[in-house]
Amino acid sequence: MLETDVGESLQLWDTPGFPNCQKILSRLQGAKNPIVRIVTEVWDRFRDRPSWCAQQAVLNVQQEADVVLYLVNATEEPRMAGYIAPELQLLEWIGKPVIVLLNQTGPPKDRAEQQRLEQPWKDYFASYGFVRGVHSLDAFSRCWVQEGILFETIQSLLPSHDRQLMNRLFAVWQTSNLTIFHAAMEQWAMLVARAARSRVMTRGDGSPMDKQKQQAVDGLLKDLVNEVGTTTKAVIALHGLEGDAIGMIQARMEHVEVLRGGQSWGEATLSGTAIGGIGGALTSGAYAGLHLDAATGGVSMGLFTVAGAVVGGVLGFFGGEAWAERQAGHQQTPVMWSDDYLDLLVQDVIIRYLAIAHFGRGQGQYVADPEDPRFWITKVKTLVSGQRATLHEQWTRLREQELMPRTDKKPKQLAALLTSITLELLWSTYPASKRFLDRPT
Repeated sequence: MLETDVGESLQLWDTPGFPNCQKILSRLQGAKNPIVRIVTEVWDRFRDRPSWCAQQAVLNVQQEADVVLYLVNATEEPRMAGYIAPELQLLEWIGKPVIVLLNQTGPPKDRAEQQRLEQPWKDYFASYGFVRGVHSLDAFSRCWVQEGILFETIQSLLPSHDRQLMNRLFAVWQTSNLTIFHAAMEQWAMLVARAARSRVMTRGDGSPMDKQKQQAVDGLLKDLVNEVGTTTKAVIALHGLEGDAIGMIQARMEHVEVLRGGQSWGEATLSGTAIGGIGGALTSGAYAGLHLDAATGGVSMGLFTVAGAVVGGVLGFFGGEAWAERQAGHQQTPVMWSDDYLDLLVQDVIIRYLAIAHFGRGQGQYVADPEDPRFWITKVKTLVSGQRATLHEQWTRLREQELMPRTDKKPKQLAALLTSITLELLWSTYPASKRFLDRPT
C-alpha cells in the first residue's frame, strides 16, 4: 500500500467474513485444550471447512496485524445491527487496537452533518476500550485527506519503533498526495489564466454589432469549454482515475450550479431553462445577455468586457447594467471575459477539484447517483468572494501579460491563491488535516 525507498512497507489485507463468530470464538478460546485442538485441526479442517478457514484468518490477524480496521455500515443504527456485538467479542480476543471505519456514508457532507452521522457510533463504541477511533471512510466517496487522517491515527496506536517506521511511510504518502494536489492547482490556475488572457476580435465588417459580438462570443465559448474539458481530464489522470470513474465525474460536474442568491438558472439567465456545468453556464449566461439586448434594441455583452470598457455589472446571471453599442461595427473590437465571470470560473474549477478528489477512489465502478455537493458551492462562493479584490488584481495583471511578447510564464500567484482557497475549504471540512496539509510556499 505504501513503501519507502528502502523497502519498508505498510500492508493492508482483507479478511473473509466470519459467519459464526460465537463458534469461532469458542474454538479459539479452547485451543489450549488438546481435545479441542484436535477437533479444530482435524474435524473442522475437513468437515467444516468454512469455520476452519475463518479460524485461521482470525489467528493470522492476531499474529501479524498491528492494527485492525473494522468496517460497519453507517446506514444502520449501531444497536440494531445484530452482527456487531459478537464480532466485537472476537475483536477483543484478538487483542489488537481497533479503528472503526464507517462505510456507506453517502455523498460528502459538511462538518456538522458528518459529526451527527459519527456521534451515535462513537457513543456506542465508547465502552469498548480496544476501539481506539471512529472514522468516516466511504468506499466510493472518500477524500485522500481522510486517508491521511486515518494514517495518523494508525501511527498514534503503534509502539515507538513501529511509530517511527509509520512516520517514514506517512511521509511517502504525504509527499505523493501533496505533489498531486499542487499539480492540480497549477493546472486549474493555467486554465483560468488562459481564460483571463483570452480575447476575440469582432469582424469590423460593417454588419450589425450584435451579430459580430455573437460570433465573438461563439469563439470565446468554444475555446473555454474545450479548455475546461481538457484540464478536467488532466486532473482526473493526476489522481489515477480512469474508465467509468472518469465518465461519472464529468457527468457529476455537468450538474454543478453556482447560483446568485436564491435564483435558479432559469431565473438568473432569463433563458427559462436550467443548464448546469461550465459549458451550460457560459452558453446560457452569454446568450441571455444577447437575447435580452435584441429584445430591447441594444447590444450589450452580458458576461463580457468590450473594447476595454469596465462593466459595472453584467447581464446574464450576474444581473445589472452592461456597456452597450447601438451602431453597426466598422472597426474590430476585442471581446474578453469580465472580472466577475472569471471569479465564477474560479468557483467552478475548485468545485471540479473537490469532486475529483472525493469520487471514484473505491474499487470497482463508481455507480452512485449524482447529487450536487450543495455545501461546497456555498463555502466556495464565500471564500472566493472574500478574495474578490485580489482576484481582480490578478485579472488585470494577466490581461496586461497577454499584450506582452512573452506570456508563457506559469501563473504562480494565481495558483497560490487557488491553493489557499481550496485548503481553507478542506481544513474546515476535515479539521484534523491541518496537521499535514500545507499552504503554498
